[in-house]
Amino acid sequence: MESTAAKSGFGGFRIDGMNLGLPMQNLREVIPCGVLTKLPCSAGYVIGGIDLRGVLVPVIDLRIVLGGAATTQPFSSVIIMVHENKLLGLLTEAVTGVFTGDVHDINHATFATADQSIFYGSIHRNDDGTLVNLLSPAALAMLKDVPMTQCNHSGSAITVVYGESTGQKEKALPTLLLQCNQIAFAIDAMAVYTTLSDPVIEKSALAMGSCRGVIEHAGNKVPVLDLLQVCGLGKLDSAISTQAFILLLPKGMVAFLVNKVIDVVRISASDVIDVPDYALPRPALFTGALPKSALPAAGTLQKSILASQLLVLNSAALQSDTQISALADVVIMNRANARQHQAASAGHEGGDRKRNMITYLLGSETASPFEQIREILPFTCDIPIFEQTGPMLGMIIVRGRSVPVVCLSRLITGCPAQISSTASVLVVEIDDEAMGFAIPALKSIESVQWEPELPRLGGPEHDDLMHAIHSNKLAQIGDGNAIRMLPVLDLEKIARAFRTQQLALA
Repeated sequence: MESTAAKSGFGGFRIDGMNLGLPMQNLREVIPCGVLTKLPCSAGYVIGGIDLRGVLVPVIDLRIVLGGAATTQPFSSVIIMVHENKLLGLLTEAVTGVFTGDVHDINHATFATADQSIFYGSIHRNDDGTLVNLLSPAALAMLKDVPMTQCNHSGSAITVVYGESTGQKEKALPTLLLQCNQIAFAIDAMAVYTTLSDPVIEKSALAMGSCRGVIEHAGNKVPVLDLLQVCGLGKLDSAISTQAFILLLPKGMVAFLVNKVIDVVRISASDVIDVPDYALPRPALFTGALPKSALPAAGTLQKSILASQLLVLNSAALQSDTQISALADVVIMNRANARQHQAASAGHEGGDRKRNMITYLLGSETASPFEQIREILPFTCDIPIFEQTGPMLGMIIVRGRSVPVVCLSRLITGCPAQISSTASVLVVEIDDEAMGFAIPALKSIESVQWEPELPRLGGPEHDDLMHAIHSNKLAQIGDGNAIRMLPVLDLEKIARAFRTQQLALA
């Protein structure tokens, strides 16, 4: 059996493109940055103080510590580090999760000068193999003119937990507590990228199922999901104020809507109790339940939670869920970003990377490459309907451009689709021009498992409209009982052929 004595836990985070890590016993929690309070401190890397439930904790910017310059890029999270019962905040742009590594595999760094560096070595993460630079909590605590706040062991206190050699003291992990209607949740705080108060939800054609729409974050349109609905436990009461937390996924990010982010506390793994699988609609999304009695008794924390237990979310299961992963890749891009995305996608065509398909109803379920879609817009009354029987419906204004809208159903089948509240417009771009395709309803965004191509009959293929709309390509989408083979429409090819036909008729 492998010995665990040499194993050490680390908390990973990133700033200025650097992957960094700290020993878990030195991590207190991760909190939203918010507004920092100015401190009377001469050290330039001390950028202010943050209110940690009544305790003012100094925050340093590691970019400045390492000789770089601070930028205007906003960072929304602060890691609270503890060393010898003293607290210090570290600015971070992303938390990359908890990982373990063999202490014998640490590549220790040496320096020619006697000055103590905050960097003491590197190690490969056990989960994804990424090389992480390890920081020395002792060296951070000894930075010149950096104040540190003494831990208060009442109320918001931290109890410094476990050491590598004791084997008897159990590691306590920072855990984020959440409230949704009458149900309380807990999730690994190190897996949460950031939390948002009063998120503004924008309408989007993606708003179907558990997705409520999108929110603006760091210049991106991030899909926001109803956490209760994702878990199959009902729907969030829209009459109650909402907050959100964001998870980073391999191909993007996604926000989860909750009523309230309650607090961050440290809990032990042994405090989590099992929950029978049949008691939950989606048991794979949970690791168990946390009795309310296991929470710190100080203050009003236990009184604020009505339920007797908190359901503990499995952050890894949320991040790997097929539908959530597909939504996380959705970013509504402007024209410049669209061209960059198109070029990047072209560079990956020969690789193993699975691409996403957007599926929609067009008589039957149909798929198109998601990389072709530049905007997804709701079909509204702003679109003037032309008085004609052809597929051209009218035009809309998108980002300062007049975009023709074509009824895809009439173009493909000859029959117009019934316009309803579920109708959307898929905007594609061809040669610096945009064209919109009106569809009856969106269905999903999913990864392709297999893309077979049927032999085409009737002679060589020509770049005309008939060959474009009668596709011989298929896509296998879904898994388990949801596997299906769908026809694929190349919307960019159809748009070019339709434009050519219309110009010829003019």
